[in-house]
Amino acid sequence: MLELDGYLLAPPRAQFNLAFDTYDTWCLLLPTAGSFDYEVGDAHGTAKFGDMVVCPPGGTLHRRMRTRTSFFHARFTTELDPPPGGTRVRDLDRLRGNLKLLEHADSAIATHVVTDLALMIRRTRSPLDPLVHSALTYLNEHYASTDISLTDLAAVLGISPSQLSRRFRAVRGITPVAYLRDLRLQKARELLTETDQTLQLIAEQTGYRSAFYLSRVFSAQTGQSPSEYRRTSRV
Repeated sequence: MLELDGYLLAPPRAQFNLAFDTYDTWCLLLPTAGSFDYEVGDAHGTAKFGDMVVCPPGGTLHRRMRTRTSFFHARFTTELDPPPGGTRVRDLDRLRGNLKLLEHADSAIATHVVTDLALMIRRTRSPLDPLVHSALTYLNEHYASTDISLTDLAAVLGISPSQLSRRFRAVRGITPVAYLRDLRLQKARELLTETDQTLQLIAEQTGYRSAFYLSRVFSAQTGQSPSEYRRTSRV
């Protein structure tokens, strides 16, 4: 299904060695922390954690770091035909688990991880339930509000909470509540690494009622306190 030609799990750096490159094989590039701008054919954007950028054989990938960034890069051949350009994946916990496996991986494990990443991209690009699309749009626009609930979101969409959870999980693989939690935590990560704002200010911008509550949720989900994450991510 997939043959891995090479991969690199790179520590934080200020810039890529090359501003662009053309590959004979498929290429996958994703940030593990920080962010970078990319361009592949007509597709372009900014990639942060949760985004994966694919360049097809013969294509040219342009990239430029916006912040100090660590990243994963892989070259491979496959019949999976992942869609080129940038894709925001749905299951961030699954992505984190894959990246954790790479820390001490042999070639067999790395091949498994890259195969799973390619499958995640394909699944994400599959046709989307219009109601789930509306739910995603609402959550991405209102995640900073502390008053979002599953019941309120279902009422906005004109559907029962149980139906919303079922349809959302069928498309995204997680519940709306879990998606909102991951989204808020990712926004908190970005503010911790890219700004010097206090934890209280970050909490107010990411939907948490207090710095204490943000710290408790952050530590439970990531295994690090916000201060530890800020310190280690800026190395």
